[in-house]
Amino acid sequence: RRDLVRQSPRRDGATVGTFALRSPVRPNPIASSVVTLVAVEGDTLVVRGLDCVDGTPLIDIKPEACPHA
Repeated sequence: RRDLVRQSPRRDGATVGTFALRSPVRPNPIASSVVTLVAVEGDTLVVRGLDCVDGTPLIDIKPEACPHA
């Protein structure tokens, strides 16, 4: 259900906020993508491989951790 603001993850009935949990059931789903950085044009990043609709809010950008470095 995407309308849950509070959830009870334990059997004791205590509720916590949805955003305090790692549950995939969230009011607004959050996606992640690994993309290729093509260019930096001023304050704009040009990427390839992003799977979202134009204008979708961006929450965070992180460099990919290379396991071979």
